[in-house]
Amino acid sequence: MISTLIEILLLIAIGILHNRLPDLAGTLGISFVAATQTAIFTKVEGVVYSSVMITGNMRQAVEGAFAAIAGGDRPGSLRRSGMFAMLCIMFGVGAAVGAFATKSFPNLALGIPVVALLIVLLRCEVARSEART
Repeated sequence: MISTLIEILLLIAIGILHNRLPDLAGTLGISFVAATQTAIFTKVEGVVYSSVMITGNMRQAVEGAFAAIAGGDRPGSLRRSGMFAMLCIMFGVGAAVGAFATKSFPNLALGIPVVALLIVLLRCEVARSEART
């Protein structure tokens, strides 16, 4: 939870200061956020995935689909393949939204990941408070 809050604050700072700092500072800040996400968000439904690059997820989707079609694999491989395929699709959607936002309103484009991370933070907090009761 603290790391997500740090990511949010860092993205807000980069969004505010990006015109006053060299491009390298913004790139380093965003790279730090990506590295933090790689370390923190490591599993979905108990399966290891990559939250910042698509290659491994695409491989998992194709391998799972092939195993489900060819047979002989454990049950649930088709669901897992679909989950990884959906992750790949969401990477593409995120890239398209990011490109559109950067082109349409470049000064506010970092607001999209900030809002997404705020939603993640709120969902995690709700889940934690429900687990306590």
